[in-house]
Amino acid sequence: MKGMYRLLAALCISLAVGCNSNDVEEAIDVADGVPRKTIPEDRLGVNAFVNDGRFGSPKEQFGDIRRLGIRWARVLFSWNNAVQSSPSKSPFFGFYDDILNGVPEDMKVLVILTGVPSWVNNSANWVGGSARSTFVEQWVRPVVERYKNDPRVEGFQIWNEPNMVENSMNTVLRVADNPANYVEMLAMAHNVIKDIAPDKLVVSAATTAINQNYPASLNYNRSMRDAGAQNFLDVWGVHYYGKQFENVVRDDGVRDFLQGISSRIWVTESGERGVSSQLAYGEQVWPFLLDKVSDIERIYIYQYTEDADPTSTYGLRNSSSSAPLSDLYVWLRDN
Repeated sequence: MKGMYRLLAALCISLAVGCNSNDVEEAIDVADGVPRKTIPEDRLGVNAFVNDGRFGSPKEQFGDIRRLGIRWARVLFSWNNAVQSSPSKSPFFGFYDDILNGVPEDMKVLVILTGVPSWVNNSANWVGGSARSTFVEQWVRPVVERYKNDPRVEGFQIWNEPNMVENSMNTVLRVADNPANYVEMLAMAHNVIKDIAPDKLVVSAATTAINQNYPASLNYNRSMRDAGAQNFLDVWGVHYYGKQFENVVRDDGVRDFLQGISSRIWVTESGERGVSSQLAYGEQVWPFLLDKVSDIERIYIYQYTEDADPTSTYGLRNSSSSAPLSDLYVWLRDN
C-alpha cells in the first residue's frame, strides 16, 4: 500500500512537472523521499545579527562562528529612527562599527541594507521624488562611503524580501507588487556602490522563499529578471525555506529559472525551526539544492542566535537553559 501511495504521488508530481523522462524520474525520486547526505560545510555561511548581548559581544559571537568552521556571515545594517531620526541629521553608525570591529580578519561579511525611518513616509522628505531614491542616497551611499575600505565587507545586499506584502516598508517603497520598481532601486544602488567601491559585490534582494507560495515568489523573481536586474548585480540572492522539492524539479520551476541566471547565486537564508530538526533539514535540503542547481555557491544558515523556545527557534544557539544548542550547531562544532 505504501508503494502505491508513492506511485500515486509520483504520478501527481510528474503531471505537474511535465512528461519528459528526466522530469518523471526526478518526480519519482522526490515522491519517494529525498535522502539525507553530508552537508557541504565549505559552502555554508550564517546570518549573524549579533544584537543580543546574552550571547556575548559581537567579537565573541563572530569568534564562535569562526570556530564552527564558517567564514561568511550575513549581517544587518537597518536604517531606522534610532540610526537617523530626521533627514537633516547624519546617520549614527555606532552599533554597525561595533559589528564590523568584531569580525575576524579571516571572515567576510555580506551587509544587508534595508529599512526606512518613519520620516520617509512623508513624501516631502524624499530625495529625487521617490522613497526608493531616498533610501539609496540617504542610506546606501553613506554606508558604502563609510565602509568602502574595510576588507571584511565583501558586498552589499540591497533590501530583503521586497515581495512581502505584510512588510509596510515594501509599501512605502512601492516594491511589494512592482518588481520593476525594485529593479529601479537596485540599479541606483548598484551605480552608487560601483562608483564608490567598485570591488564590493552587489547582491540582489532575495524574495520570500522561492520554492514556496508557488508560483508567486518565483514569478516575482522572473519579473525582476525581465526588468533587467542582472545588469545591476554580481550575485542573485535567493531564500529557501520548507521543502517543496517538487517546485524545484518541475518543468519551468525553480531549477530551470536559476539555471537561466547568468550571475553567481547565493542562498542568503535557509533553515528550519527546532533544535532537533536543523541537522536533518540541512542534510536533506542543502545537498539536494546543490545537486539540482550546481551554480549555487553558498547557503547562509538562518540564523546564529535567536531568543525563542528550543522547539520553535531557527537559532543555532537560543536563550533557553534546557537546550541552548541545536543539533546542527553541535555537528558543526564537532565535525
